[in-house]
Parts: sequence; C-alpha cells; structure tokens
Amino acid sequence: MGSSSREEIVEVYEGLGAYADRLCKLTFGVLTTPERLSALENLERMTRQLRAPQHELINQLDAQAGDEELGDTLRTALADRLRITKAEAGQRIHEAADLAHRS
Repeated sequence: MGSSSREEIVEVYEGLGAYADRLCKLTFGVLTTPERLSALENLERMTRQLRAPQHELINQLDAQAGDEELGDTLRTALADRLRITKAEAGQRIHEAADLAHRS
C-alpha cells in the first residue's frame, strides 16, 4: 500500500460525501423487492468497506497522538468528535486494533 497525498485524500472524501448526499436524497419506490434487497446488500458491503480506513485512522491516532494533542484520551476524543458514546468509541478502538490492516 503506497502513500496518498493530502490532495487525493481531500478529493476522495469530497466525492464520497457528495455521492452520500445524493444517495440520501433518493427515493426507492420504483425498485422491485429483489432490487431493494440488492440495494441493501450493496449498502452493507460499502459500509463494511468504509470500516477499513476508519480502523487505519483510529490506529494511527492511537499510535501517534497523545492525550495532550487529542485533548483527552483517544476514547473520549472519538466520542466527542464523532458524537458517539464512550462505550461505542471504546468498541471502535478495540475493533480497529483487532481488524486493521497489518504491514
């Protein structure tokens, strides 16, 4: 896995955000039951795929950012920043450590 530029990261995040906004504005009344099931299957696959960069980012924060830089512990910083509970933040940290890509 190579190194990405800041410009590439920003570009991909902006594109992903724009497509997510479009997706959220869609209505699905024209789809058949099999098409709805397929759409749900695709959303689940994409949701799982997006966990990989989340794991990498969490593990990098855990390894490289101290409590002072984060403003608190990683668990508290994630909970505050992501607007999730501290329990959920702790679970994400645990999953990231367990499931992240290893070199």
